[in-house]
Amino acid sequence: MEATSAHFRQRRKTVTPPTTRSWRVILTVIAAVAVLVLDALTPLGLAVWLLQVVLVWIATLWADRKQIIAVAAVCATSIVLGYWLSPKIGPMTWVDQSNLLMALGTVLALTHSCLRRMSAEDARRKAAQEVGQMVRIVSSLLPICAWCRKIRNEAGAWIQLETYIRNHSHVELTHGICQECAARFDK
Repeated sequence: MEATSAHFRQRRKTVTPPTTRSWRVILTVIAAVAVLVLDALTPLGLAVWLLQVVLVWIATLWADRKQIIAVAAVCATSIVLGYWLSPKIGPMTWVDQSNLLMALGTVLALTHSCLRRMSAEDARRKAAQEVGQMVRIVSSLLPICAWCRKIRNEAGAWIQLETYIRNHSHVELTHGICQECAARFDK
């Protein structure tokens, strides 16, 4: 339990501030536009779209859900625009079209796998929190004798319920008799 909570405290410390993430998105979009310009200037047969895929892959290392979707959308749009804007040398072939589909499929696959990884991490984090809560509940269970109502303390000795409560809290107990027991006693 202590190791898990220490891991989460350490993870929280290493979270990148939102302003840094915003700058990363802006720089990635600028790089995507630069690659689009390069793609528009080069002939259609060159695989400049690989640079867009690399941008998406790099973004999967630091971006949150919304940012990875935004970067993937910008890069996929740049890939399609680069395909349309690239100078055509001769007729378009099935290789050119399959390169476009492969580029878009790669961006989609990277984005999908990153989002699934993030969902798995969230589920694992939630499960660890639930386990931590269960450990706290189980550690707060109090062993009590079903017959004489004595409590087993940390040392393993059985002591009266009243003594245990007095030793582990700031409560003083008083005794009385409930109506059901009083009725049984009168019989």
